[in-house]
Amino acid sequence: MSATTREQAKQYLSEHKIPQLFESLLSSLMMERPENPVEYIEKKMCQIREIGTDNVNWETLVAHLHPYRDNIRRQFIRDGSIYDKEFAVMQGEMEEFKQRKKEHFESIANEEYTPELFQLTEAHS
Repeated sequence: MSATTREQAKQYLSEHKIPQLFESLLSSLMMERPENPVEYIEKKMCQIREIGTDNVNWETLVAHLHPYRDNIRRQFIRDGSIYDKEFAVMQGEMEEFKQRKKEHFESIANEEYTPELFQLTEAHS
């Protein structure tokens, strides 16, 4: 394969987001381990077709499995994560979210930091 042909192949894969598509499929296969992987891949390909390959990355097909996506958890755990922010926006609580985050960082800033001390030892042969 010539260098030109190899570059054309790379460009083709890149333009059509083929690596991202396969990463997303493999991620979901590893997480869900379906009984019938071919049927599963066909269903996921239909989902990818609907959202468009430009919107696919490695976590597209597994994002719903992330613990931060659990609605019950999202109602009670407020930890300043991007998922917490997303939930606050959905609930119309953005100002409250910003205030909680500010208070959290202010409380950390007011704590005195004491580094852990450790002692170096030499290994004996």
